[in-house]
Amino acid sequence: MKSLSNLMIFLLIGAIECFSQIHPGAKQISIAHSDVSFSNDPFSIFNNSALISKSKEREIGFFYSPSPFGEKAMSNAFAAYIEPTSLGNFSVGYSIYGFELYKETQFAFGYGRKLSNNFSVGGSFIYKNINIKNYGTKGNIFFNIGSIANINEQIGFGFYIENITHSTISKDKDQVPTVFWGGLHYQPVKDFIFTSSLRKELNYNVSLRFGAEYSLIDFVKLRFGIQNEPNIFNGGVGIFYNFVQFDYAISSHQDLGLTHQFSLIFRLPK
Repeated sequence: MKSLSNLMIFLLIGAIECFSQIHPGAKQISIAHSDVSFSNDPFSIFNNSALISKSKEREIGFFYSPSPFGEKAMSNAFAAYIEPTSLGNFSVGYSIYGFELYKETQFAFGYGRKLSNNFSVGGSFIYKNINIKNYGTKGNIFFNIGSIANINEQIGFGFYIENITHSTISKDKDQVPTVFWGGLHYQPVKDFIFTSSLRKELNYNVSLRFGAEYSLIDFVKLRFGIQNEPNIFNGGVGIFYNFVQFDYAISSHQDLGLTHQFSLIFRLPK
């Protein structure tokens, strides 16, 4: 019964909003996406694209959530790549979500550049496509922009806007929302960092998010996060070995239960 209820909620959300609003990265999820100014990895193309500029090596990342809220029909997967150049950093990404009756795909292209040692900007355009069995396929292009600024080595700020053009799929408004994000991070000591952010979707309440990352030992990081609107508790771990990074996150939704997420990132010298 619970499985059926969860699937009905999923179908209802899909019918109302048209697109799922999923942000990848097990690291990002484990700290409740409070890392608007902090996390630089391949998944930045789907989050704050200004963070693409911080990568100094080629990076390729894979993210997978096999059964959100216990429903395999809601599985989602992402892949992304960053190529640093003298003109700035370029990134491409792909994602897939859903099952045989309802499926979404995304193709993304992003760019991030440092304008100074302490300030970076970035942007991405994402082609989203929805396919509903027996109803056809339709898609559109959406634009995101972002920036990050560091006051010093300990404190930084970030800001980005999703769907700044307020694009949609059909004549119905707000199928894909315009969302404003702002956040900061503070690193008082080398092994601990605190992150916070707010998310404001037009016509909805502000969602506050807080997270923390602690380096237990050189190659293991523990992470925690919490958010409201909706109320979700998060946790996770990151394991680093040479050029490989493995991240795991678990999320607990107040009504829908647990979700497990996994990321694998490879950093390759140019």
